[in-house]
Amino acid sequence: DELNYFLSGGFAGMLGWIVTMPFDVPKTIIQSRYDTKVWGDFIPVITHVAKQRGFRGLYDGLGPTLIRAFPANAALFLGVELGKAFFDSRLWKE
Repeated sequence: DELNYFLSGGFAGMLGWIVTMPFDVPKTIIQSRYDTKVWGDFIPVITHVAKQRGFRGLYDGLGPTLIRAFPANAALFLGVELGKAFFDSRLWKE
């Protein structure tokens, strides 16, 4: 069971980043600019990135993100499941 939780968490975290990465790249560009408006910059930036770099440009930095995401989310899932098992067996025993 522990290996299943570990792998499930790792792959779920990677999938989450694959889905959200196209939104994270423009967000990071906006956050790193000094002249960013607080409201209304996202759509022009995502459009600019897609035009300049292509669709793959929205996935810049995905490799290191996935390498980080697997162990972080795997440990999180495993920790939650082991914590639930611990509390179920010791504290909420009927």
